[in-house]
Amino acid sequence: MQGFQVVLNFLAEKKDVFSAAFDKHLKGELVAAEALYRDLIYRFPDDPEIKHYLGFLLQQTNRLAEAQVLLTTAITLDGSHSVWHFNLAIVLSRQGQITAAIDAFSCAIAIDADRYFYWTNLGVSFELNNEGLRAEQCFNVAINIDPNCPDAYYLLAALCLKQARFEESKQLNYRGIILDPQHGNSKILLGQAYYELGRINDAISVFENWLAIEPGHPVAIHLLAAYQGQKIPEQCTSQYIEQTFDQFAGSFDSVLGRLNYCGPDRVQAFLEEIDVPRHSLSVLDLGCGTGLIGVVLHSYAHTLIGVDLSVAMLSQAAQKQCYHQLHATDILSFLRACTFQYDLIVCMDTFIYFGRLEEVFKNIYQHLKVGGRFIFSTEKLSGDVSITLKLNISGRYSHHSDYLVSRLNKAGFVICEQADVVIRKESGCPIDGQFFSAMRTQ
Repeated sequence: MQGFQVVLNFLAEKKDVFSAAFDKHLKGELVAAEALYRDLIYRFPDDPEIKHYLGFLLQQTNRLAEAQVLLTTAITLDGSHSVWHFNLAIVLSRQGQITAAIDAFSCAIAIDADRYFYWTNLGVSFELNNEGLRAEQCFNVAINIDPNCPDAYYLLAALCLKQARFEESKQLNYRGIILDPQHGNSKILLGQAYYELGRINDAISVFENWLAIEPGHPVAIHLLAAYQGQKIPEQCTSQYIEQTFDQFAGSFDSVLGRLNYCGPDRVQAFLEEIDVPRHSLSVLDLGCGTGLIGVVLHSYAHTLIGVDLSVAMLSQAAQKQCYHQLHATDILSFLRACTFQYDLIVCMDTFIYFGRLEEVFKNIYQHLKVGGRFIFSTEKLSGDVSITLKLNISGRYSHHSDYLVSRLNKAGFVICEQADVVIRKESGCPIDGQFFSAMRTQ
């Protein structure tokens, strides 16, 4: 009887120490928790639960090799806990042992198939193993288990994007955003997601509520007009441009790099094609932004002038030291006041903030020398030719090619080149655009 009491006391002590270790673990006191776990393992070397929790702690502190040994041993002693298999799978995955991780995730699911995150992690592992179909199946199972959790939508959207299933990818991404509106998603993204999923009134409400909180906010006003589709402004207001790009200036170059913006390469190809001598041109860069195009133009220009509304963007452009002058003003105001004529006028990715282009084309024509060139890009509006331009829910305008051709001709230009291009990517999906080169011949 006395021996039995000793055993009971011993087990009670084990329980108390384990409880203390687990409590410190939960509180993030990992050094103290680890010491208690190791003491328990020394005293109870065949206890799988203690090995599991120490293995889990080691995974948290990035000691993966020892974590793998402990978790594997725990499962060998008792393989009935799904979460133990899951934790082992995470350790294996983080070490690049993807096939073994797939097996461990599968074991967790065999024990408990109703845990959403088991399926998403298994899907990620299949994707890493180049098994796209099986990954997609896992993400869909996760969506069925919890249709209101955004993770699987985002993961499946990314998978579709890799497979160039662009429309599916966008729709899935929008569904994730709707379910996750507070997690770093802007009002702009939330409104776009509602709209693209057919919830037009909800989308409009986003911008109406924005204006209720911040009356007169230029971005909210502009986007509300785009979403309502009524009283479309002929161009973006100066306030909208300044508000948008002053905030965007610091990250502009890196963001456009990730979006595969084609502007600099397209301008470089144009200049090489016309084969002009270096430093031979007087050049006007309208909507110059941070100077991405100016860097290309600089070696061909003896005079390079940049114009942009955003002072913050011009500050970035000035640091590139490629412009002879920079002017903080809108394009039409600059052209109306200008008395100089140029060999080349460039307006890349800028007319997306203009609706009607008749006046700006006329003014550009007047400021070109005879034989001078005008190059620009737009976002492409396809379909019914009677719809000449459109203000999209992105806040940008797209133009029909027939409209551009007719207005260029009316302004006096001869069109030298017209090409469909992918201007950039948005959420990984290509944005169709157009590149034009036109000349003043008289």
